[in-house]
This record gives sequence, C-alpha cells and structure tokens, in this order.
Amino acid sequence: MRFPAMPTQVTCPKCQTKFIVQVRTILDVGEEPELKEQFLKGEVNLAQCPNCGAGGTLGSPLLYHDPEKELLVSYVPAELGMSANEQEHFVGSLVNAVMNSVPTEQRKGYFLQPKTALTLDSLYDMILEADGVSKEALERQRAQLKLLNTLLSAADDEETLKKLVDEHRQELDYAFFLLVSDIIDAQEQSGQAEAIEQLKQLREKLLNLASPAMPAVAPEQATYDELIELLQQQQAGDAWSTTIALNRARLDYGFFQHLTGKIEAAESANDKETAEQLQALRQRILDEIDAQNKMVREAEDEASLLIMQLAEEQDLEATLREHRAELNDIFFSVLSRYEATARARNNTARAEKLGHILETAINVLEEQLPPAMRLMNKLLRAEHPDGTNAVLEEHRGMLNDEFVETLDKYVASLEQRNNQDFADHLKQVRAQIIAKMTIQRA
Repeated sequence: MRFPAMPTQVTCPKCQTKFIVQVRTILDVGEEPELKEQFLKGEVNLAQCPNCGAGGTLGSPLLYHDPEKELLVSYVPAELGMSANEQEHFVGSLVNAVMNSVPTEQRKGYFLQPKTALTLDSLYDMILEADGVSKEALERQRAQLKLLNTLLSAADDEETLKKLVDEHRQELDYAFFLLVSDIIDAQEQSGQAEAIEQLKQLREKLLNLASPAMPAVAPEQATYDELIELLQQQQAGDAWSTTIALNRARLDYGFFQHLTGKIEAAESANDKETAEQLQALRQRILDEIDAQNKMVREAEDEASLLIMQLAEEQDLEATLREHRAELNDIFFSVLSRYEATARARNNTARAEKLGHILETAINVLEEQLPPAMRLMNKLLRAEHPDGTNAVLEEHRGMLNDEFVETLDKYVASLEQRNNQDFADHLKQVRAQIIAKMTIQRA
C-alpha cells in the first residue's frame, strides 16, 4: 500500500471527546480499487465519536487518483482557510508523491494538469462523469436524495409528510422508489439496522400516500384479458417500459391475435371509443417492444465488437479495465453464448480463449469490491463441495469470525430479495468454512 491511512487525533464537536481516526490524504484507486466505492459511499475519512456516537466526514484535503481514467483531482475544504499559495504548495507535494510512485515510463501529461474540486459534491461528480454518468443524471439523483432527506425529516409528522407528498407527487415516481430500494440494499450490506427500518417505514407511507405508477407483472395464470387490463392501467415512463420487459414472454402471437380480435369486436359493435383505446394500446406495446429490441441489438453489436477486440489483446486485463463501464449483463450474455457455441462445435481453443476472457472480465469487475465480497462471489460461482473447497483453501487466511458474520448478513439479504438458491448455496459453504476454522484453531 503506497499511501496508507494515517492515525489522526480528532475532537468530537459535540462532547469534546478526543479519539483516533484513520485519515487518508491520497486516494489512489489504481493501487486500491476498493477505495473508489468506499469514497463514493462516504466511508473514507469518516469519524464517529466512541462516546456520544456523533460523526460525519472529516473536512480534510484529498488528492484523488484514477490512472485508468487519467483522473487526478485535488480537494481542499474551504473551511481550512488555506491561502492560494498554501493550497498550491500542499497540493503540489501530494501530486509529486503520486507521480514519484509511478515508473517514469508510465507518467502521462495529466500529472502536470491536476483538476481542482471546490466541494466534495463536485469531486464525486468528476469521478462519476469519468465513468460515463451524465451531469443530468447526477443532478436528478442529487435532487432525489435531497427530497428523500426532506421526507425522512418529516416521516413522524403525518400532516407535514402528506403536504410534502402533495407538493412533490410528480417526483415520487418509479425511479425515486428504485433509488430508495438501492439505498436500503446498500445499508443492509453494512448492517445499519436503524436507518434501514426508518427507510422501509417511510417507503411504505409514501407508497400509500403517493400511489406512484409502478411496474406490474401479470400472474402466471392470467388470461389475455387480464393482461390487457393490467397494461391499460400503466402510464408512459420508466414503469411502462419495465412492465413491458417484465411481461415480455406473455406478449406473444396469441396475445396480439386476442387483442386484435377485441378491437374488431369493438368496431363491429360500433364502440368507437373502446376500439381506439385498444388500438392505441396495441401501438404503444409494439413501439416499446421495437425500442427494446433495438436497444438490445445495438448493445449486442457493441458487445460483439468488444469481444473481437479482447480476443486479440496481449494485455487482456488492462484492456478490460479500460472498458470496465461496458462490462454489463448483455456483454456477459453474448460472451457466454459465444463460448457455449464454440464448445458445442468442439472448437476447444476458441472456447478456452472465450472462457479466459469471461473469467478475467469477472475478476476485473470484482476488483472494486471489498475482499470479503470478492470471495463470496467466487464461492457463488464454484460448485459445492469440491469447487468451493478449492476456493476456500486458496483464501484460507480470510476465514475468520468477521468473514462468517459478513457472509451471514449477505445470506440474510439474499433471502430478503428471494434469492433462495444463492442463499442455500452459501449456507452449505458456511459449514465448510466453520470446519476449516475449527481445524485452524485446533
């Protein structure tokens, strides 16, 4: 670790208790990929008083370095009161420290032109924009977070909460509730029980008050008429697109034949209003299916081109890191399909090369995960018991009570999200872990 955290004494502003915090001044996510996610989650330079529990992010200067994105950004909090000369000298010393840690032949021009962030939010924006997240998306999410905090502060005051819901009803859409669910999932990973319960209670109150348009899945035994009724109730927007995607398998030839029959029946009965409504619904469905098909085709074409490029690369890991943002579900789906086709045709060499790309791509994605989560992902992919035993032997040094506790929390979150197969798999692995820990202690 080139730039470790430094133990620093701080004083709690609430109760004046002095305690030690691990403070980082340089965040080199090329050296420690997991730092990026930790920083974006607000987990870096986080101080919590052991006496009164008060805490927050420390206002300390930072230099953020991402060599893959050629991003070098300094942030000096205004409250530190540094003069322009003092800031320039301090930031210069940090930049030199990073540059001197890199071999001469790997130094690039961006070291000579570091960017400056005036606020932590602007630093977060620079990091996310480098990952391809648009300013519009960032501003939208920031507005949603601000609204969420406002609603949380009024959660126990029913009258105020109802008034806020009426004022912001248009903003309490499907995307907003997705964000709330994502935050709950993230806090479940870190075990913040009180915050999770507050968010869940607020979500239930908002769902009752706002009644937003949410995606819907037709029951397995639903008739075509029931499916048509469900789709008629959906408005345009994210919820409509998701509803079509979720019910896509049911929108087959038989469904459109039935829908067309209802239109013709309405026309025969001179029920012009019903016929026009059903015609408009049919066109909406067809337009959305066409749009989704186009998106998938374009994404598959992009994935195919990337796979062709990767097959010729000498430094596969480096190239995959450059294209990390493109390693999505469609990329892995296309790559897995190509590998399966190669094996079916007994093209062993091609299948092995594609399999190597697949495994390396997964490893590159997991670089940003904490070590415990990387190990759990490997265990989820391994066959039980032999495969998981081999993975555990390779990572025997990580098998301790803390890892078991993390695994138990992850299993609980999988069960809450109805991923029972994965949860059962890890429960079986847990028994292997306990056995290995018992042998180690003996």
